[in-house]
Amino acid sequence: MSDTSQITRDALLALRCQAGDDPQAYHDLVAEFERPLLYFSARLLGDENAALDVLQQVWWTAFRRLRRLEHPEQLRRWLYTVARAAAIDMIRKRDATYRQEREYAQEVAESVCEPEFDDSTAEAIHEGLGALPLALREVLTLHFLEELPVVDVAAIVGCPVGTVKSRLYHAKRQLRKILDACHES
Repeated sequence: MSDTSQITRDALLALRCQAGDDPQAYHDLVAEFERPLLYFSARLLGDENAALDVLQQVWWTAFRRLRRLEHPEQLRRWLYTVARAAAIDMIRKRDATYRQEREYAQEVAESVCEPEFDDSTAEAIHEGLGALPLALREVLTLHFLEELPVVDVAAIVGCPVGTVKSRLYHAKRQLRKILDACHES
């Protein structure tokens, strides 16, 4: 599906929800975005149960604030931004200090190389993602796994396009090192 037709579909869905006279609109909103938002949140958090909590927060926010969305064509971008903010809030609560986050990343990186690790490529990549710092993990997930353009990723994470490109470069390098280390052991 082309980007233009996707944006048009998103805008029409947002307008239906904003109108308030279509009881099916919010059901369609959830049906359209539940799986990709859950996947994105789970990749950021490394925990599907926590991602479900984030998803609940996204829907709560959407039901309360969607009527005020000024640019309906940016529905997708807005929902991912809400999900990202909720996930970051959860991470901040869970990991009170930077040191704790680094220890967690180290534990995950070490667990990737444990003997019981399943050699499936997809699983190895997801484990490797968990070892990356949040800033790298989120841009890699949004761009490659959610297939969002760099411009949208930049808007969602709130940084310039050049910064997103730099983070993608470093994320790919770090992920490659993690995967290579696992294959060597």
